[in-house]
Amino acid sequence: MGKLITCPYHAWAYAAKDGRLVSVAHATPTADFRKEDNGLRPVSVTVWAGFVFLNLDANPRPLLPDMGLDFLKNWPMDSLVTGHRHVRDLACNWKVFWENYNECLHCPGIHPELCDMVPLYAKGIMSASEAPGWTPDQPQRPNLKPGAESWTMTGAPCGPVFPGLTPEERQNGYNFVTVYPTMFVVAHVDYVRSVRLEPTGPETTRLIAEWHFAPETLAQPGFDAAEVAAFAKIVLEQDGDAAEMNQRGLRSPAHDRGKLMPQEFDIARFHQWVLAEMEGAP
Repeated sequence: MGKLITCPYHAWAYAAKDGRLVSVAHATPTADFRKEDNGLRPVSVTVWAGFVFLNLDANPRPLLPDMGLDFLKNWPMDSLVTGHRHVRDLACNWKVFWENYNECLHCPGIHPELCDMVPLYAKGIMSASEAPGWTPDQPQRPNLKPGAESWTMTGAPCGPVFPGLTPEERQNGYNFVTVYPTMFVVAHVDYVRSVRLEPTGPETTRLIAEWHFAPETLAQPGFDAAEVAAFAKIVLEQDGDAAEMNQRGLRSPAHDRGKLMPQEFDIARFHQWVLAEMEGAP
C-alpha cells in the first residue's frame, strides 16, 4: 500500500503518494460515506531560489517576486545552508509590518546603525533616484559606507564572496526581492537572508528570519553565524518595535485615517496590492 500519512487525532490514514483516504481507523462509515470524497486536499508546489512555496488554491497564480524570477540567479541559492535563525512574535497585524518595510522616512529616527551603514537611508529615502535633483545620467555609487561590502557589524564579508555576482550586484551591497505576502530576501555578497511573515491573529504576526551561507563559509575555523546575523537582527528588532508602536496607534479612538507622503509610494503600491487581493477573494 506504500507509505501513509496518519492523522494524530482520529488516526485516519492517507496515501502519501496521492492523498487518497485509505483507512478511517475506528470510525464506522455511514452508507453515504465515500472515501474518494474525503482525501487530502491537493497542494500546488513551486520551488524558487531554493525556497519551497505551497499554495492551497485550486487554480494558483504563478509565483511573481517583485524583481522577477531571475533576480537571484547569480547567487548559489540551491546550495546555501541555513546557519542562524531568529524568531519574534510581533504585536502587530502583518500589513503593518509590510507598511514599515516599504518606506524609509522612519530610518533616520529608528535605525542609527543602519543609517551609518547605508548613508542614503539617513536622508529618509530608499534609493538615489529619490533624492532631489537626481537625473538618470548620474553614475551609480556604492550604497554602503566607504570600506563596507556587506551587512555585518564591521562591514567586512564574513567569508568568500559569491563568484558569480555582477559588478552592480557587488556594488549594491544588498539586493532586496519581495514576495507578497510571504517573505522578502536580502542577498549580500557573502550570504543571503530571508525573512518570512506568518499572521497568527488580527494583531499578531510571527517573524522568522534565517541567514543562509555557503558550506565553505560555515566551515571556516571559529566561524560564528550569530555574529554575522547581529547587525541585521538589530535592524529587525527596531522595525519590530516600530511596527508594534504603529499598531498601538491604530487602536486610538482618535485614529481615523493616515496620510501618505510622496516618499511612501511603495506603501501606496502595497495598499493597491492588498485591495486587488481582497477584490479577487471569494
